[in-house]
Amino acid sequence: MPYDLVSVGVVCADVMVRPVDEVPRRGTLGLVPKLEMHLGGLAAVTASAFCQLGGKAAFLGRVGTDGFGDYLLSAMRHNGVDVSGVKRAETSRSSATVVLIDGAGERTFLHHVGANADTCEEDMDFDMIGKARVFHWGGPAIMPRLDGAPMGRVFERARALGVATSMDTCYDGKGVWLPLIEPSLPHLDIIFSSFEEACQYTGRDTPEGIAAFYLDRGVKIAVIKLGAEGVYVRQGEQACRLPAHRVEVVDTTGAGDASCGGFLYAWLQGWEMEKCARLANAVGGLTVQHMGGAEAVTSLDQALAFMETLS
Repeated sequence: MPYDLVSVGVVCADVMVRPVDEVPRRGTLGLVPKLEMHLGGLAAVTASAFCQLGGKAAFLGRVGTDGFGDYLLSAMRHNGVDVSGVKRAETSRSSATVVLIDGAGERTFLHHVGANADTCEEDMDFDMIGKARVFHWGGPAIMPRLDGAPMGRVFERARALGVATSMDTCYDGKGVWLPLIEPSLPHLDIIFSSFEEACQYTGRDTPEGIAAFYLDRGVKIAVIKLGAEGVYVRQGEQACRLPAHRVEVVDTTGAGDASCGGFLYAWLQGWEMEKCARLANAVGGLTVQHMGGAEAVTSLDQALAFMETLS
C-alpha cells in the first residue's frame, strides 16, 4: 500500500510517574497517585499523531521479543500505524524510559536505549520508503548505527526515489552534536529541532540564527520548537513565529514529537507555511494537557478547532 509517511527511529515504552517533586530517600518507599505506561519515542509518536490526523503512516525500527515490545507494536497498531516493517530483536530488550514528572509538568528521564541502538542502514526497507511521500527520521544521537554518514546515505537514496525527507533531532548526551546530523542536512526537506538541542547542534543562540544555519546547509524548511514559547519556522526568506497555546500543562513528554506529525500532515496537504506551523502548535498544545505523547490527538477536526483558539 502507498503511505503518506514512513517514520524510522526511536520507539520506547514510557513508564510515567506523576507527580514526583522529590525522590524518596534511598531504601524507602514513596507512593504516587499516577503511574501509567504510554507509547513513546520520537519516530513512533510522530507516526501516531500523523495517523490520528487522518494520514497513512508506517514505522520502521526494532523492538525486543519481550513484553514491552508486544506493547509497543500493539499501541502503534491501535493508533493506525503500519508496523509490518518492524524487526523483533532477539539479543536486545525493547527500549523503555521511566519518566518522573513534577507538579509543573517538567520531566526527568531514566532511559534504556535497548533495541533502538541496533537499528541500522540494512534495516531500511526501500520498497516501503519508495511508496511514501515523506520519509522521516526521529532519533539522531541515540541511534549510533544510523548517526552520521549512514543516515546521510539513506536520505540521499530516499530523495533519489522522489521521496521528501525530514528529521527530528534528539539531545546528545555524549556531546558530539553536529557530526551526527551533518551528512543528512544536504538531503533534508524539513528539520525539526528543539531550541535547546539546536543551540548545541548549530552553535547559534537564537531561533533565527539556528534556522539560518540549517538552511545554509541545504535544508529547505527549519522548524524550531520553542516549548512554552511556541514555534519558529523558516522556509527560504519567509519566516513566522507563533506563541504557544496557554493551557494547563500536565506532561510535556512527546509534545514536540507529536507536533512534528502535525506539521508533516499539514505540509502534505499543501497548506501554506504558517498554517502548517499553526497545526503543529495546536497538536503540541493538545498533547501537553495529557500524560503521554501519542493519545491526546483524536482527530483532525479536534486539532483544527483547538488551533483556532490561539489568539
